Formats: sequence, C-alpha cells, structure tokens
Amino acid sequence: DVVQLDDGEIGLAIADVSGKGVPAALFMMSSRTLLKGSAIGLTDPGKVLREVNNLLAEDNESAMFVTVLYAVYNPATGHLSYANGGHNLPVIFHGDGSSTVLPYTDGLALAVLSGVEFVEGELTLAPGDTLVLYTDGVTEAMDAVNEEFGMERLRAVFAGGGPQDAEGANEAVFAAVREFVSGAPQSDDITCLTLRRGRAQA
Repeated sequence: DVVQLDDGEIGLAIADVSGKGVPAALFMMSSRTLLKGSAIGLTDPGKVLREVNNLLAEDNESAMFVTVLYAVYNPATGHLSYANGGHNLPVIFHGDGSSTVLPYTDGLALAVLSGVEFVEGELTLAPGDTLVLYTDGVTEAMDAVNEEFGMERLRAVFAGGGPQDAEGANEAVFAAVREFVSGAPQSDDITCLTLRRGRAQA
C-alpha cells in the first residue's frame, strides 16, 4: 500500500498475513484499514506499528498475525525511515547494479503480543536507487521441480542498473517470477512494491 502523507511524504507498507482463505483475507483487510488510519495520524513508523499492533492484539481470538514493513519516504531528500514487524527486509538496488539489504530493526509480527516496541531505522536513498519491498512469496516462488526463485534471481533483475522507473521495476520482478515458475502452482501470495529515486532529483 502507498499512503500520501503531510509535507509531501509517502507512506509505504507491505504485509503478509498468516493463514489462508476468507479469515486471512478479512484479517488483512482489518490490518490495512488500521495501518492507513494510524499512518495519517502519526509520523514515526515505529509508533504506527505499535498502535496497529496494540489494536490487532486486543481481540485476536483467531490467533492470527501479520508481518508488516512500514516506511516513510521523503521524495525531496531521499530520506527513508522505517520499522519492521517481523517482515522480510527490503532490498535497495543501486544504479551500479550492486544491492544492499535494509539494516535489521527489531520488532515482532503484529497481533502476537500487545505493548511491543518497534525500533526505527533510517537512511537516505541515492539518486538512481530502487527500493524493493516484497513478500516471501517472491523469493520462495517454486518451479515444477521445487526450486525456489531466490534472492540471486531477484538481484539479477536489477543487474546493470535495472529498469529506470518504479513501474518498470515492479513489472520486471513479476515477469521474472512468472518465467521462472512457468505455470507451476504457488502456495503463497506474490507481492512486490518498488520505489525509485530519480537521478534528476537533488
């Protein structure tokens, strides 16, 4: 999800819920609604996740949980602050083809336990950097012989600098996964969200 915030900042969230079927879909819907509401009212990613976690954990008879990575990005400066609730870490692909995994910050999956604090991290994206947030359904996508797509194939999408815009980057990831699995059925959702800082920005 993408949320337009005050002062031109952008909220970015990616999540993966436990379980399958209608209960999981309803739990994800509730999580998204709470996250968007909290993101508009609070500025710090850690505080957003703390509030959403407490609300989800209050009445969680289904014992479900959701992993969430929430970040706030300033397009003018490239500054990114983020907090992680048990989700796999996003990757920054640099213009020279190299990549960096977002530094780990402490935080449990949401709805497991109330009162949890979420540690924030921050960094600045350089012009030409592409931030890729994804669910484990991307890297764990399997072909007909149960080989996983894996991180190296994800990195290969961005070799040599990769696509020049966020939409192209997203499409390139999905195309690479589709080609790899070649129609093999998948057991997990495949979700990807990309953000690119343009080279022309200061």
